Parts: sequence; structure tokens; C-alpha cells
Amino acid sequence: MMKPIQHFTSVKFRNFKAFKSYSVTLKEFNVLVGPNNAGKSTIIGAFRILSEGIRKALARKPEFINALDNSTWGYRVSLADLPISTENVFHNYEDSEPVVVQFRLTNGNILYLFFASIDECYMTCSTSSGKVVRTPSDFAREFNVSLGFVPILGPVEHYEPLYQKEAARSALLTHRASRNFRNIWYHYPDGFEEFRSLIRETWPGMDIEPPEVKHSIKETGLNMFCPEDRLPREIFWAGFGFQVWCQMITYIVKSKDVSLFVIDEPDIYLHSDLQRQLVSLLKTLGPDILIATHSTEIISEADTDDLLVINKRFNSAKRISDPSQLQNIFGVLGSNLNPTLTQLAKSKRAVFVEGKDFQVLSLFARKLGKDQVANRSDFAVIPVEGFNAQKVQDFSKGMELTLGSPIAKAVIFDRDYRSDEAVTQTIRELKKTCQFAFIHKCKEIENYLLCPEPIRRSILRRITEHNKRTAQAVQFDENIESLLMNLADTLKNPVRGQYLAKRATVERSLHSSLDTATVNARVMEEFDRLWVTFSGRMSIVPGKQTLSLLNQHLQSKYQVSVTPSIIVSMFAKEEVPLEMVELIKRLDEFRK
Repeated sequence: MMKPIQHFTSVKFRNFKAFKSYSVTLKEFNVLVGPNNAGKSTIIGAFRILSEGIRKALARKPEFINALDNSTWGYRVSLADLPISTENVFHNYEDSEPVVVQFRLTNGNILYLFFASIDECYMTCSTSSGKVVRTPSDFAREFNVSLGFVPILGPVEHYEPLYQKEAARSALLTHRASRNFRNIWYHYPDGFEEFRSLIRETWPGMDIEPPEVKHSIKETGLNMFCPEDRLPREIFWAGFGFQVWCQMITYIVKSKDVSLFVIDEPDIYLHSDLQRQLVSLLKTLGPDILIATHSTEIISEADTDDLLVINKRFNSAKRISDPSQLQNIFGVLGSNLNPTLTQLAKSKRAVFVEGKDFQVLSLFARKLGKDQVANRSDFAVIPVEGFNAQKVQDFSKGMELTLGSPIAKAVIFDRDYRSDEAVTQTIRELKKTCQFAFIHKCKEIENYLLCPEPIRRSILRRITEHNKRTAQAVQFDENIESLLMNLADTLKNPVRGQYLAKRATVERSLHSSLDTATVNARVMEEFDRLWVTFSGRMSIVPGKQTLSLLNQHLQSKYQVSVTPSIIVSMFAKEEVPLEMVELIKRLDEFRK
């Protein structure tokens, strides 16, 4: 019986290219970020070489290698067809000691790459059990691991001859993939309907049909038609963006069963809307993901702890733990507001949100099938710090003067501790200058995530993944509603203080005839009434802080954590809070 598929837990470099000594710890989703020449492509390149070694090990027996200090059994790895430069394979060209790259798997087994010289590369392996690998079947049992890559993408050929099946297979992972795109689907049609469905979902109005044989006097070729609004045209005429997206989706579909799917700088090929969709697709693909990117769109769409900062000056990659660190990342990458301004100039629509709230909105929109809202294709998202109506007005006036035309505005703010009366009055004022204003019915947008069943499913999924990687058998059987109530109870005094201070101030401004004691008593009665029920308490606790407390508990007891993206992914459509359903619906109307 074939053993369970293995995953990579870490990779360590010694004397390899940019890295004298460096390590990277991997999890399910990994986004490598950093400036040019930081070492991102070095990491990707090592996995490309390893993939060739794995292919060799699955096809033939190992040979005895004398080129290493410790002679052993292994495999010569051919670098001839790989897009890897080996001229600088030795760190600082220092070849007095060999290059070693170590890949550790979830079962404790290890794969090694050795460079004894520029042109000599070998792969060796060791098992945690001490078993010696002598045959391809031995290797398959002990190292049930595979890699998928997106090759260099480009426009498809105007005319593509029908090639042999082997030519299509060999083209799958090389620079020839674009030139063989129709052949790949003709000879390997498995998964085409899933591919077609994803194209329809992610590129509204477009469809794609299986390749058709086209006979001519000179040679036999292939056509592939892409109906747009029911008008068929050959894929060559569909535009470069669509051609590249079709290729990207092809590799996503065909890599569903690999251990690790690797993409190097997808932002080179994809529009910002498609970059955001790509992250969403990859999150649901199945294998672990490794992306190297400069894209602020991809970085913003990923969970914070998915990000690995690569810097060859240090000894290891650093995973982002605090969202405030993102600004430093954007600064290093040279990001600014230009993409937002470009989108605003194109769409003439702006959605103002607090901080990074649109990330959660985007997750819910995708869950509800509103991909165009999730991708913010028809509006620019502009973050403001806190509840700041004046900043919305000032920014809008400045942009309208710059663009020379009016812009439509939508505003989405947190409620904090405003009363229904205060919210109604605020929305009335905002609507004087905005087409659409929305204030959450709970304290902040993260409160919509405090739903027991989706959180329970998220925790179970994380624990399953953790057990798979560590060979442990951690169990979880806590009652989520009780757990959240208890965690929120630790916040009661500060929440009550904030509730009284902010709510009473607003109430006194609205009802100047009431004395302070009366207002305070009314506010405290309302607080106590909300605090005793689960729904009431979850509506007024700080959502972000409560999720943080939950993760502290999960880390200390189970060594796992949950993120907004995994929680939303665990919602059934009918479980999405009605307020969120209404907000996404109104945003969809606004974008049109």
C-alpha cells in the first residue's frame, strides 16, 4: 500500500548561491517576499533541481557516487534542460567546500542536493528508519513527494501543429509550454471540465472548448475556441492576458495532487485582479504552495503569517507575525498609492474602509459567489485610519480635482460602540456626499468571524494538517461557544469601560436634557443585557483581539492557529451573517 503523500517542512542551504548558511521553514501556504537579489529565486531554483532528482529516482536505481567526501548511493541530476544557472552555484565562487541543500519531509526523511563542482550535481536521501533506498519502488514508498511548477508563460502560437503525446508531456514544464498549449489539453484531457469551469468563474463572459483537430494540405493542427458572450473565436485572438490566465489555470488544475506547487513571480504575467483571484484559487488547490513575488496585491491578499521575508544577510527566513510589519514590506518593495489611483481613474468609484477591512470583505464576497466584488475590479479600495468621515470628504475632493471628474463613493465603517440612533444620524450625514454608506451592526468586521461552527471546522482542519506534518495525534473536543465566552470574559472590564465612555458621550450629545447619571445607568443596563448572551457578547467584544486570544489558546494547547481566510472558507453559504450578505449585495450594486 502506498504511504500517505509527504510534504516539505523545511529547506536548509549551505554554500549555495546567495546563501552561505540559510534555512526556510515551510507550511501550507508560503509567500516569499523581499527586494531584488534577496534570494527568492535561489530558493525556487533549488526546488526545480530537486524535482529533476526525484524524477530520476522514480525511474532508475541509485548509483554509487565517489565524488562526495562521504561516498554513498545517489543519483546524478542533469541540469541541461533546467532554467538554472550553475556558474555561481558556489557561494561567492568559493568552491573549497561542496554545496549542500537539505529538504526535510513530514515523515522525517531527508533529500539532499550536492554540488561537488559547477557541473556535478547529485541527489541523495536518508530515511528516519535507517532503511537504505536501492530501487525506484523503495524510493516511491519512502519519499512519496512530488513538485509542480508554473513554467515561463507567453502567448500561444497562431498556428499549433498536432505533436506527438511525448512532445506535449515534455513541454509541460519547459519554456515550450505556451507553444504546446493546445497539445497539452489534447493529449492530457483529464481535468478539462474543472479547468473550463474555473475559466468561466474567474473571467466573466468567457468560455473555452476542448482542442479540435484541424486538417490542412500541409499538416494537421489544433484549434481551441473561446466563446465570448456566445461568439466563438480562436484562443490566439482572445488577447495575451486571457491566454496567460488559461495557462496558469491549466497548471493549477494539473498540479492538484502534488506535494508542493511552486510559482515564481506570477505578477509578471497577471493583472492585479487576476493576482488576487490567484491567491484565492491556490488556497483551495490542495497541495502546499510556494510563491515568490514582488506583488503588493498578492501580499495583501495572503494571510499575514503566510509571508516569509527573505534576506540573505540573515540565517533564516522570517515569517510575519504582526500585520503592522506589512508597511515595512511595502516600503522595501517600493509600493505606493499609484495602483489605487490608477484604478480610481479607470473606474471613477471609491470604496472607503477602515484599515485592511476589505480583506475580510473580499473573503466573504468570494464565499457568496461575488467574485467581481472580491476582486474590486470596478472600484478602488481606499483605507482610512479609524472612523474618519472628514478624511473621506477631503480625499474625495482632492481626487476629483486631480481627475477632473466626480467619483462615486461608498463608505464602510466599524460601529465601535455607537447607538442605533447615532448610527442613523451618521449615515444620514455620509449620504450627503456618498452614494452608499454602511456601518456594521457589530463592533468591527472581525466580529462576523466569531461563529462557533466555522471556527470549529477551521481548528479541526488545522489540527489535521498539524498531525500530518508532525506524525502526532492531537485531538480537539472543546465547545467553541463556551471557549469564546470564556475568552471574552477576560475582556469584560476594559470593554465595559470603553462601552460606557464612548456610548455615554454620544448619548449626552444627542440628549442634552438627560443628566450624566441617567445616561450612564441606561448605558450600563444595555451593556449587561448584551453581555449575558452569546450573540450579544460576540457583537461588542473587540473582534481582532478575541481572535488573537483564541489563537494564543490554540497555540499553547494544540500548536495551531486559525486565520480569517480559513474561517471564512469553513462557512457554508447559509451560515454567512445576514448583515454581511446585505453588505456584499449592496457593494455589488454599487460597482455596477
